[in-house]
Amino acid sequence: MGQTERVTLPLSTVIPTALFHDGPFRWRTAARLIDESGWLQFDPDDLAGDLAEKAQILETDRADAFVVEPGSEHASAEAAALIDGALRAEGHTGLADDHQHPLERAARAIHEDLIVMERRDHGWVMTAGVVCFPTRWSPAEKIGRSMAAIHAPVPDYDTIESAVDRLFDRLRPGVIVWRPNWSIVGEPDLRLPVRLRQAPSEMPADPAAELWLRTERQTLRRLEQHDDAILFTIRIHRWPLGEALAELDDSMAAELRALPDAVAAYKNLDSWRFELANRLDSGLRG
Repeated sequence: MGQTERVTLPLSTVIPTALFHDGPFRWRTAARLIDESGWLQFDPDDLAGDLAEKAQILETDRADAFVVEPGSEHASAEAAALIDGALRAEGHTGLADDHQHPLERAARAIHEDLIVMERRDHGWVMTAGVVCFPTRWSPAEKIGRSMAAIHAPVPDYDTIESAVDRLFDRLRPGVIVWRPNWSIVGEPDLRLPVRLRQAPSEMPADPAAELWLRTERQTLRRLEQHDDAILFTIRIHRWPLGEALAELDDSMAAELRALPDAVAAYKNLDSWRFELANRLDSGLRG
């Protein structure tokens, strides 16, 4: 099961900033302000397919895709109201008034997955989530955990932990920021469950066509009525690597080489990142 249709939005539209970097590797928050009109991304050519796949996942993998803690309903309802407003502003029908959890109603109407983070004594905690399209992680394992606990598997997360906490703490009600994240994967599916973490184990024969650049466009929005809560959205995009390279500079090869071994292993690139970087230097294109 999986959606394999290519997206229609170009990389430069989705991520209008540097995705890869020269120099020593470091984790970056790289959060940038956006206004209301740029908050969510609507692609009419892909929306129906994405929503159909979400509906199927919420039937077949519901225990992992839909996770909530008691008490998160109020913040989730405010989040849903914001999604409703964004839909109507784009000329779409607003959210249905039905029996579903408000966060599920909202997630079933847009491309993005949705997570509610709420401030607790021990930090910002994931209290609700509709995550149909994870990149090799399990929402059911993260619900109720703090940011530090959620990111425990990430090598060297402690180097960015305080910056992430400051970003969350200082985000003002109503303000929206976004940041990108990237992976190189061997599958175009929107949903990459945790069991697929070890694939591909080696570089394909035709990396331009058989590898995919996968990005997460993440946004953070502090709620206004429940200002101890933040709505976190994740929109997945992916392109065949050869297609994406037309819009990238040489920094991709540089960053592949600069990845610490533990980070390369976490990104599942440890066995062939240098080989791919060499292919990029020699002019790999689709």
